[in-house]
Amino acid sequence: MDLHRMAWLCTIICFAHVYSFPTNCILQKHLMKRSYTLLDTMGGLFPAQCLEDDVSVTFPQNVFDSNKTQQDGVEKAIYQTLQNIDALFENDGVPDKWNEEKLDGFLHTIYRQINDSKCILSKSEDGQDLDKDAALKVYFDTISANMKQKNFSYCAWEVVRKEVLRILDYILNHNTDNML
Repeated sequence: MDLHRMAWLCTIICFAHVYSFPTNCILQKHLMKRSYTLLDTMGGLFPAQCLEDDVSVTFPQNVFDSNKTQQDGVEKAIYQTLQNIDALFENDGVPDKWNEEKLDGFLHTIYRQINDSKCILSKSEDGQDLDKDAALKVYFDTISANMKQKNFSYCAWEVVRKEVLRILDYILNHNTDNML
């Protein structure tokens, strides 16, 4: 009798464990919107005193464009974009003028999106997206180099915020097929 109960209990635990894993590997649109809103409201409008520091960075919107056969590549590009955004904000010296609570919420939401969608990397074939990877690398390296050149000044951070807002806005408006 005890053996029967133990077997039944093991079966229930096994099913509970298996069904608790996420079944979909998809980016969450509500988290992307939350990231955008928090970043947008944490610092207000782009400061007029920073107009001289605003650099022209070629935005690689083509990495987010796809047809039905390239959706995995676009999801991977969005995932890598989130990783690059997270890496930009790992630098010390974010502006004191930004709302700290909203900044923490933004960083937590970006981290959550990265953590929840790691499985996207396994959906894409290696070597398939080298052009997209290179375009994203150049884009984020340029932004990072600008921040370093400006010694992580307030205006350099505002340029980063403006660029990241542009990226998130583009993803939200052009990639709804890749998000739940």
